[in-house]
Amino acid sequence: MSSFKSNILEQISKFPDGKIFTFNDLLFPIEKTANVAVILSDLSKESKLVRVEKGAYYKPKKSNLGLGLLPVFQEEQIVYLTKKLNGYLSGSYIYNKMSLTEQVSPTITIATNNPVRPFSFKNMSIECVKAYVKDIPNDESELNLLRILDAIKDIKHIPAVSPQDAYNKIFSYHLSKLSQKELNKIVSLSILYPPRVRKILSDMMKQTNNIDLMKSLINTISPTTRFDLSYMG
Repeated sequence: MSSFKSNILEQISKFPDGKIFTFNDLLFPIEKTANVAVILSDLSKESKLVRVEKGAYYKPKKSNLGLGLLPVFQEEQIVYLTKKLNGYLSGSYIYNKMSLTEQVSPTITIATNNPVRPFSFKNMSIECVKAYVKDIPNDESELNLLRILDAIKDIKHIPAVSPQDAYNKIFSYHLSKLSQKELNKIVSLSILYPPRVRKILSDMMKQTNNIDLMKSLINTISPTTRFDLSYMG
């Protein structure tokens, strides 16, 4: 047992301070799950770990100012939740980070394939929305493309900004800065989104002089489909 415990402690020591980890982050035989639970519980009682919720622990980070152990940062809690829900950040919270709105949302939105009802976690209000991609990518650059598409989808509902301004910001701050490879990728991802997203994206492609991409998007939309895009003028 002592050698097993030493192995678990060594694994934990390699986690960076300030990280939330779960049983899944540790390597051990499944029949040893109860033993691991005891080890983590003991470390929590010794204040070497902080229990976040069942099966999840936080490795405390020490203050550089001599203030002792720091509480778990909100950003790490969000990282933990997105991983737990197999999703990614979207909605008003991330639109603020993308400089699309100055309004700070009190709600954290996570896009996931298996949305659950809104819930609270450590004083945070969490809501889940539908992810349009089946496999959530780990690559941050690809997640950025999904967030651009999400913002286009929500263009009429980004807080404290008009749809026209939202369009201009999405284009200027994000889409216009994509490489040709990324433009090709975002067009392929947009096929999974509603037709109105592809229509707006086609207008943006026209602005970037990517006429072929614009035409490929238009070809995915039924000729009889009509959109209320009066605010785009």
